[in-house]
This record gives sequence, structure tokens and C-alpha cells, in this order.
Amino acid sequence: MAQSFLRKIVKEKQQEIERAGKRAPIEALMQVILNLPPVRNFRDILYRPQGKSLIAEVKLKMPSSKTFKPKLKLGALVPAYERGGAKGLSVVTDNKFFGGKLGLIDEMKKISSLPILRKDFIIDAYQIYESRAAKADAVLLIAAIIPDKGLSKLVHLTSSLGMAPVVEVHTAPDMKRALRAGADVILINNRDLATMKVNKQTVGRLIKMVPKDIAVIAASGYEKPEELLDITSDRLRGFLLGRVLLESKTPEVLLHEMYELLIKS
Repeated sequence: MAQSFLRKIVKEKQQEIERAGKRAPIEALMQVILNLPPVRNFRDILYRPQGKSLIAEVKLKMPSSKTFKPKLKLGALVPAYERGGAKGLSVVTDNKFFGGKLGLIDEMKKISSLPILRKDFIIDAYQIYESRAAKADAVLLIAAIIPDKGLSKLVHLTSSLGMAPVVEVHTAPDMKRALRAGADVILINNRDLATMKVNKQTVGRLIKMVPKDIAVIAASGYEKPEELLDITSDRLRGFLLGRVLLESKTPEVLLHEMYELLIKS
């Protein structure tokens, strides 16, 4: 797939934004936003006195796997996550490549009290307004697909609308750009989105670049509870868990096991 995969996604997003802007211009989204209740605080879940937080993901398919399929449907999955102790939810809303949709955020809000992170390929301010109108509490911004000035603007726009900007990085240059853009929550992804390959050493290597006042979320490749203990940095405030939970028939049990291990460590 290499870089051509990301370029393909970005091109598709540009077309999606153009179509969406015709259906619902920013002015219309702003009218919706004005009538929404306040967001749920996503940052707060990363600063719990009890320790690290687990953020549980909802996604319907993975382009890197033809066999991936969630074991539970949304109506059972989200409550199971909450019973298991998840402190936040993540939802992949991209449709073409991941089978998601923006409406999943509202569906999940109706059955959960947890803050929700919208994961998508955000490249334009329109998608930030769209995210808030769709009731997202936080937005993922992937440093690798957003130019420097654009990243800073999107970080600040997201914050101005009350949501938490979560900047995803996979390389040292990405990390430097995220810090320059003013990110205060950084998601370090062990997965290289260009190749879809996972290197579990990525978080441990890049977290050393993070100042003490910035929260880090680790993502991708964690399949066994004990793997959560590999990184001891106090900057690490949470884990985003996807496939390992989605392919489990009892994700609440797995979440409980992970929390028990983190508490004892």
C-alpha cells in the first residue's frame, strides 16, 4: 500500500468534504452546534488519580485485514465496554475504507455516558465543525496528512469548539510538528498508516520526546494484558484498544483483566 494508500484516502476525503459542504454548509452546522449541550470532557479521563485509562474503539472493518469482524453488535458492544471499565470511546467514522459513518457518534451517545473520540482522516476545518455538530467530544488529527500551518489551525479550532484535539504521530518528525502545533494530547500509534505494519517499540521510543505536561495515549498492537506494562513513562496516560476488544466475545472481561493488572503494577 505504502504512501499511495494515504494519498488515496486524502483524495477521497477531499471529495467527501466538497459533497458534504454542498449538503450542509458551515453556517448550517454552526446553527446545529449552537443548540447542542456541552461536550463530555475527554481530557479529564486521562488525568484520573487512579492511573491510566483504557479507551475502547468501535470500527466495522479494517483495510489491512480481510478476516476482521467485530464479535458484538453496537448495541451490545458499547455497554460491554462501559461495564468493563472503559473510560472513553473511540469510533472510526470513515465509510469507504473502514465501513463507519458519522451517525455512529450519536448512536453511541444514546447508549453511553462516556466521552467519544471521532477517528477519521481529518484534513479540513469543515470536518471539525462537522464533528462538533455530530456530537463528538474529541477529534483525532493525524499529523502525517496535515501540513504544519493547517495542523496548528485545526488544533486551535477544535479546542475553540469545546472538543479535545488528539494529535496522532508515528515518527519523530510527526512528534515535533504535533508539539509545534500546540497539541496537549498526543496519540502515539505503533501502526504505520502508510504500510499498516505495527512496531511495538514506537511508543517507547517517541514518548521520550514528550514534555511532562502533555498526555500520551498509546495505540495499536496490544493483544495481551501484560503488554500494557511495557512502558513505564509517567507521560503515558492511556491506551486505545481496538481489534483485541472487537474480536473478543467478552470484551468487558478483558478490560477488567487489563485494569486489574495496571492497578497492581
